[in-house]
Amino acid sequence: MKIEATCGTCGRTFLLSQIGYDSDAPGRCPFCGARFARHYRGTLVETVEATERAASEFLVALERLLSMETGFHLDAEKLLQDLKKDIEEHHPLSA
Repeated sequence: MKIEATCGTCGRTFLLSQIGYDSDAPGRCPFCGARFARHYRGTLVETVEATERAASEFLVALERLLSMETGFHLDAEKLLQDLKKDIEEHHPLSA
């Protein structure tokens, strides 16, 4: 799963994978070159990759669950609200 982010310097949106090891400037904004988490560059890039991998694994597991004849229904809207709430409790999304 690809995750988007917005640069705090230039305000442009990019895919997190664009700041990975395969990019021209790992750990930097692909548009303005701003350095992200400059003291954690290696850790940042590894964490970005791990986060996208975990998001993809979550979607695969959820799809597998939804494809089963479980006898119950999942409330997708509630799931999204709960995920957003949990994320915002740890790091507010509005900057």
